[in-house]
Amino acid sequence: MYLNISAICDSLAESGVIATLIYHPEFILHSEYLKPSHFYNKENGCIYWAIDKLYKSGVNNIDAFNLSTMLNSNEGVKKTIEKFGANFIHELIDLSKHVARDTMDEYKIIANKVVTLAFKRDLYKRLQEFEKCCFDDKYDLGSLNTYVYNSLNALAEEYIVAEDIELFGQKIDALWQETKEHQHGGKLYGIPSKFELQNKYCPYEIGELIVVAAPRKTGKSMFMLNECVHKLKNGVPTLYLDTEMSSRNFMERMIAHLAQVPVYKIKSGSYSPTEEKLIKDALNFIKSVPFVHMYSPNWTEDKIYTTCKILQYKIGLKFVIFDYLKSNASNSTEQYNDLGNKTNFLKNDIAGGLNLAVLAGAQLNRGNEIADSYKIEQYASTVLNIIPKTQEELIRDGEDCGNYKLFVKLNRNGEQMADIETEYIDLVFNGNLATIEQAKQQHATQESPI
Repeated sequence: MYLNISAICDSLAESGVIATLIYHPEFILHSEYLKPSHFYNKENGCIYWAIDKLYKSGVNNIDAFNLSTMLNSNEGVKKTIEKFGANFIHELIDLSKHVARDTMDEYKIIANKVVTLAFKRDLYKRLQEFEKCCFDDKYDLGSLNTYVYNSLNALAEEYIVAEDIELFGQKIDALWQETKEHQHGGKLYGIPSKFELQNKYCPYEIGELIVVAAPRKTGKSMFMLNECVHKLKNGVPTLYLDTEMSSRNFMERMIAHLAQVPVYKIKSGSYSPTEEKLIKDALNFIKSVPFVHMYSPNWTEDKIYTTCKILQYKIGLKFVIFDYLKSNASNSTEQYNDLGNKTNFLKNDIAGGLNLAVLAGAQLNRGNEIADSYKIEQYASTVLNIIPKTQEELIRDGEDCGNYKLFVKLNRNGEQMADIETEYIDLVFNGNLATIEQAKQQHATQESPI
């Protein structure tokens, strides 16, 4: 049963706002959150608009002449008002002296009431729209969830009032206390990386997106797998969104990593009884942790968002891995924009909007630049490059310094490295065991582990 929306209004409050502003136009500065569209009575909305325009243009005397002049300056407003005749403004001003409020506090009460009722009317309209969507077959779970969330979020943002906006100084003590609570041993806060030296630059901070880029088939997925297992061993609920590997293939590599049994043995079944026990231990570990792996070659924003929301409720999701950023667009311009949009979505909607730490993969071209889109670097909080060492670097650094290097190319939240040729973190890559480790010894230009 539908209610009459006209019941969700207060004509006395609306008249009181207009009457008060006629005699105290300066009060309008304390109700800038009140908009002409918030008035149920459209004529009141027009008058409010005119008073606002007059006062902000330096006119403090809100009389019949000034009001009429301003109302007639806008064709849309003029048409709304003119049906009330020439005496309308004079009668309004005469009546105002009887219903005007004298104090700021009284005015703010009725102004807030007008806004509150406008919010209720708009919310009621949105709920009616949601009801229609429930009977529309074009909406699936993901698209409907996203539509409802975005619609309600936009509505809430539209009705932010001045009292909700604090001076920065009013909240600085609480913010500083929050920072102090995160301080620990001189290290940056966030979800720690497996690689201790990386934590000096960029742990996985809630609300931020870290992109790890590597040349094709040279370790970005292995890096993300290792970070995934590290988070699970430390009790961090994790989601792995995969565009390349099925859950079975991913499982084989995850077991190889956990059990330290070569992938080819797991695939072929040629493992020893001792290795079989290690594999069973790995399987039991996977069963015991809050972890979800999902494969799709074409992840949509709706699907990603809905999955993350569900898992926040179901397992307390904290860490999301997306493997990896790519585009199926037909030309370079479309690819450029598509990858930028995907990165922006992961940074602002998933990391920022849902308060999650996000790690995403990207591909480097032959020049060790992110392939297809510099927009990835535009939106990412941090960009890490993982590159196999050249023969010259292997000889120069020595075998104890590993066979791969991790370079912090971009870091908006802390330090970044200056020169990829000399400044990097040394890693040891073992493809058979699906393992990447920080080298026990770092090359001469890199600090010792912190």
